[in-house]
Amino acid sequence: MATDTSSVSEAEPAMRTVDFSQNPPVMQVTTLLRRMWQIDPDAIPNPGDDVEQLSQNVMLNIGKWMQEVSLEERWDDEVWKSRTTYALLDPPEGPETGTSDQDDAQGPLFTPFRRSIYVIYNHVFWDTYKALKGEVEEAGLTIGEFKPPNTSLMVLSNAKDELRDVEHLFLADCFVYPVWITSGILLSFTVDGMEKSVVVGADGEACTFALWFRAGTLAKIRVSPVSGADGEHPSRVLVLLALGQCEPRLPFPLEEHTIGPLGVGPSGQRFGADEGDRTAPEFWPEADHLARAIFLKAGDDAERCTFDEVHGRVEEWTENAQADANTDNDGSGSSPLYSPLPENRSIRLLVIEPASSGKDELQTRLMVVSLDDKPGFEALSYTWGDPSDKTHLRCGKAMVSIPRNLEDALKRLRPKSTPRCVWADSVCINQEDIQERGQQVSIMRDIYRAADNVLVWLGKDDGAQAKRAFTAACNIVRRWRPTGDRLAFSSYANLLEPLTEEGLAPFREVIDKEAWQSLRLLFESKYFSRFWIIQEIALGGSALVHWGEHCISWGVLGICASWMMTSGWAFRPDGSINAAYNAFLIYLLPLASRSGISPFSKLDLSVVLGATMGRFESTDARDRIFALLGMPFAGNDPEARHTLLNPDYSQDVRSVYTEAARRILEQDQHLRCLSAVQHGPELDPDPSSSYPSWVPRWDQSPHAEPLALRNEQGYYANGGELFCPSPSTFRANNTLTLLGLPCGTVTETSEELTKDNLSLETLRNASHRQAALTLFAHLNDEGNQYRASWSATLEKFTLFGCADPEYQASVFAGGKALSAVVSAQPGKYGMRASVEMLDGERARTDNLGEFLLYWRERVSWREEELRPRRGMMGAFWRAVEENGSPYMRERALCAVNTLARRRVFMFSGHDGEMVGLGPAAMREGDAVVVLFGGVVPFVLRPCEDAEGGKFWRLVGECFVPGLMQGEAVERAGLLVDGTFTRTDRGALSLTPPSREERDPRMERVAGEYGVCKFEIQ
Repeated sequence: MATDTSSVSEAEPAMRTVDFSQNPPVMQVTTLLRRMWQIDPDAIPNPGDDVEQLSQNVMLNIGKWMQEVSLEERWDDEVWKSRTTYALLDPPEGPETGTSDQDDAQGPLFTPFRRSIYVIYNHVFWDTYKALKGEVEEAGLTIGEFKPPNTSLMVLSNAKDELRDVEHLFLADCFVYPVWITSGILLSFTVDGMEKSVVVGADGEACTFALWFRAGTLAKIRVSPVSGADGEHPSRVLVLLALGQCEPRLPFPLEEHTIGPLGVGPSGQRFGADEGDRTAPEFWPEADHLARAIFLKAGDDAERCTFDEVHGRVEEWTENAQADANTDNDGSGSSPLYSPLPENRSIRLLVIEPASSGKDELQTRLMVVSLDDKPGFEALSYTWGDPSDKTHLRCGKAMVSIPRNLEDALKRLRPKSTPRCVWADSVCINQEDIQERGQQVSIMRDIYRAADNVLVWLGKDDGAQAKRAFTAACNIVRRWRPTGDRLAFSSYANLLEPLTEEGLAPFREVIDKEAWQSLRLLFESKYFSRFWIIQEIALGGSALVHWGEHCISWGVLGICASWMMTSGWAFRPDGSINAAYNAFLIYLLPLASRSGISPFSKLDLSVVLGATMGRFESTDARDRIFALLGMPFAGNDPEARHTLLNPDYSQDVRSVYTEAARRILEQDQHLRCLSAVQHGPELDPDPSSSYPSWVPRWDQSPHAEPLALRNEQGYYANGGELFCPSPSTFRANNTLTLLGLPCGTVTETSEELTKDNLSLETLRNASHRQAALTLFAHLNDEGNQYRASWSATLEKFTLFGCADPEYQASVFAGGKALSAVVSAQPGKYGMRASVEMLDGERARTDNLGEFLLYWRERVSWREEELRPRRGMMGAFWRAVEENGSPYMRERALCAVNTLARRRVFMFSGHDGEMVGLGPAAMREGDAVVVLFGGVVPFVLRPCEDAEGGKFWRLVGECFVPGLMQGEAVERAGLLVDGTFTRTDRGALSLTPPSREERDPRMERVAGEYGVCKFEIQ
């Protein structure tokens, strides 16, 4: 027996193929068992009562026949079927078969005769284990020990006549062997999308190998028809796999060691730990994980759910600061207020001197400390307000100009008896020293994380709204928080689902219009639109929100905002509070980092920037980049002092945004970032004086809703073709060089579809009106879900977690984090069926980013603007309202919002004239292209410089039926037969090459297969 490990370069591969084609005993046993599985035991003459004896007799008879025939005939199942005297089941699993949703493991798959067959697979796995163990030990590696009996089954059924993919997480080292594969079906296993793909074979062929999977491996199991098969599968059981589980090397228990089905089937099963075992792995939908994290993040504040009572805790937080404040330099003398900071970890603290009366003049002083000395202080988070609204603060014997809003905050926070140390950026950083500003911004993360507490100042409560708003927030949290064990995942099941009118009734009892209006004023505060607060609150260990004389825990407000954006969305006594999205986003962003309470992975910076476009303000546009660098996201690790770029205020905005876009493209290795490019109605006619056309203007609201910022729409225009950045990708003059396929030249464009003419009747050209209706039908197609909404009927993903936060944190910290498991169950949080990651291969492990991006879109529109009351669209909306389905309404709103502020266009494509939906800035003569690494097509404009040099400018992304599923890539011959499949609707899914195979996508060159090079400025 030999193992195939040549394809894996890692020290310990995630998957191995164990070949036993040269091991006749194992070959014979596996062949015997496969044939016995097809026999109808009820038709055997005189079977007797002893099932074990009957099984042995059948095995002896089949074995005897195999010894009497030639070698060629011995392994051929079709020859055996034609000659055997045993009656065979048709379909082989028996009539009205049971599948994996039978928790009690009864039915034809688990008759006593068949159970006797399954037990024998322990011998197969024992022989396989011994052979593999010897080889891996020679290589200095280990595998988990196999101790029979340790075999269970996995059933892949043909539920509702649909073939589908399944992802399975192996919690221990495990051997896999197919007991049965229905005729006309191919079974393949893929690990990590790049490791290795193995096609097992079909009925009538001998399976001459087993597979071994390393503990913690997430394998994609694909069931697909054999090329040329008629597609009819009378058998409901397409694949039956035997799994031989080894002893665990990870700290997780195995699946139950009995012959029975694993949870891979059409029913809504959840895989949970036994009650009381908080360290066992549990698998729950992402939405339930998120709901649990929302509450656990608030800690005990979610249970106390009060306000103003937290004042007593302030003295505790400031005790450590008092000693420092009493012993430092008071800033007196002739020395200037600001002298150079002595080291990179030095900061200034503002000491607020006590006063018995609020009417006394503010007295403060600055002192320099090192973060390494762990000084006690609180960090202030506030808005600077109107730059012209300044006042003077006495700091020692000097006076310094500060925002008036900061003065209000300092007066409110001024202690009565002992000094109070705070950090406030406008005073503690020398704003006139550009170099110091950049250096202090680079350690902003450390400052807020070192603070004992973050003090949020919303401003003065001139309208006396704070008490009513904080009371309403507490009432919402009390009625939303789950009952029972707050660590148990089951307590949070379906908590984020939109509430019905009946479910909202308890909230209406305590929240009237006046309370709702107070909440509106709270979340519409200028504070929640300030960009810097994202980092300031997210990084702080705890935060108190002050509004006038009242204060409340940030955790309570974060939970309240989360309710408004999820289950409480339909609660609108006086209209929805869209402004709560900003607080919701800030509260959730820290959860995008695996921890004891969160299973979610880091976000891409392109996602975070996309989620904030049009929602936050910054006095300095460069801060939209710099203010995020203290937070962890993909490619940015401030803890390790490795940031995507360094804050440099000597660079202008254009340089900062261009560098950020370049670094994001290099890090992401896909073109999602380009979907944020929104030029508005016109492309700047002078490229030499403007931003590079491929650089997003993150400081502006998107002109139209980006098509592909959310990686859940089913787009796949690139057909898996990759963006592989190299030194030649970014060239002089800020040129971005990309490979792609030209698809046609734009011949006509309509007028822009503004929110005033979405009825489509105002389009002057009849062909444009018809094209717009066709495009809308595609966007609103429930089957394609091109514009999936949060509340549409979509798929849920499940994620790993442990009820014990400390144990879960240790698992993640130890590098033993387990990837997402796709349960393929109906849900409401994202569209991912047959959608790989943007590079076309790796399924995303979680979808928190898509969830946040959806809500940024959702709060950006007003429903009444998207529901024209006249013409064809008016008739459509009347039908939607008559139907009454909230899912249909949400899907339609997403589709109409996609039309808004775009143009319908025609172009000469591969099938003659094609129609599309493109950016408002596009014009006749522009080119439609598919760029490698981009899941949507793009519109480029051909240009020529003063010397006659040719280049392109990026106009924007576009939507073109007939190009969205890799059709251009397939037509060019870049998709090879056998490497991809399509659903009945044409959705593309790839079978990527294994790592040992040469991947031609990494070696694309212009001039071959119609591939062109586009130099974009």
